[in-house]
Amino acid sequence: MSGSDKPNPELVKGWCPGARRPMETGDGLLVRLRITAGIVSADLAGEIADLSRRFGNELIDLSQRGNLQLRGVEEDDLYELLGRLDRLGILDPSAEAEAVRNIVPSPLAGLDPSAAIDGRTLARALEARLTSDPSLFALPGKFGFVVDEGGSLGLDDVAVDVRLTGLATPEGPRVLVAVADRPGHHQPIAVVSVEEAPDRAADLARAMIALRGGRPEAPRRMHEIVAATGIAALFHASGFGEVMAEVASLRPRRTGAAAVLGDQTHAPGGFIGVGAPFGRFTADQMALLGELAGERAAGEIRLTPWRTVLIPGVKPEKLPRIRPWIAAGRFVFAADDPRLAVVTCAGSTGCRNASRDTRADAEQLAATARRLAHAGTPLHLSGCEKGCAHPGPAPFTLTARDGAYDLVRDGRAWDTPAIRHLTLDEAKAALADYAPF
Repeated sequence: MSGSDKPNPELVKGWCPGARRPMETGDGLLVRLRITAGIVSADLAGEIADLSRRFGNELIDLSQRGNLQLRGVEEDDLYELLGRLDRLGILDPSAEAEAVRNIVPSPLAGLDPSAAIDGRTLARALEARLTSDPSLFALPGKFGFVVDEGGSLGLDDVAVDVRLTGLATPEGPRVLVAVADRPGHHQPIAVVSVEEAPDRAADLARAMIALRGGRPEAPRRMHEIVAATGIAALFHASGFGEVMAEVASLRPRRTGAAAVLGDQTHAPGGFIGVGAPFGRFTADQMALLGELAGERAAGEIRLTPWRTVLIPGVKPEKLPRIRPWIAAGRFVFAADDPRLAVVTCAGSTGCRNASRDTRADAEQLAATARRLAHAGTPLHLSGCEKGCAHPGPAPFTLTARDGAYDLVRDGRAWDTPAIRHLTLDEAKAALADYAPF
């Protein structure tokens, strides 16, 4: 479906919230917590649940980059909240250091025997490299990195700008460096040692800053820079030499929520996968996850970019006693759960730009959405044309405008709709018409 390349610029803030720099939304301040390597101890999960109750509205989002977000924080409570986060060791020294720390790690880092490298070590080294160099603080707010340790779970579906992927080679562990050269695709450019990888990622970040220059409407993502200047310009500005990497195709790996949900105790790393309904936990659910991890597993939770968490260390024989906890918490646990068929934003209860309560509507549309496709996420429900929850194209998108929905086929929230001004019932009927019998 045709449309512009970007949504209405008046809706785009151009930066990502953090703890030091929270974002005002329709339900108060949104405070994003960037957890190093995506590892949350059982105790920390309980503390985050308590912070949500004390300072927020008891709602905790799990973002598409694997960050936790406290919602509904009042301005008057922010100072005390930051003090608590500092004591827990999850507060950056500055907003600038926090903003550059956009790293999506492998969810099973350090646990997967099939991995080529230890992703925990590399993720921490990359964090240290990025936050220690103030010149990198000029990176655009949404610029991000993947640290993929090359194990059984792949991160190819995560949209970032620079990718570091572990490789097993005859010479020992190495890291494949790649950059986004167009939406949904990345170009390998070098194979380097594990120790060298953080510096080379920083070189690419610095090249991004230099090539952006003082351009009007300066590109904010790597694929935009590549489109504007060419891959060769980026390659040379980064100091990578003359020859790009030639790497044989990597083996196919599991990815996405459906690949990790439920009983995975016999998979590499041994875990259970638990989903956040429509990307959100309550404080009680977060506390329950911490209890499960502490009492029935290895004492930690792993965050993923698929709005799921992994609880490693669960023994298969413990599952019968865990399942009632999962059911009572209303978690997503099965790959065929209808709620996985819909991705939605905060909606009008959490964002002033939205004109529909998309989360309530998602509950009504989930079963119909699952009929559209037996797997994946066929329906994007967006409270406005910004499309925060799913910036890329989706098979079906319902965009709220003035309290009604516009239906977009194979496009993004801001693209030209096929049908306009639908009520919820009309939207449900229209989607049902597309569903196979």
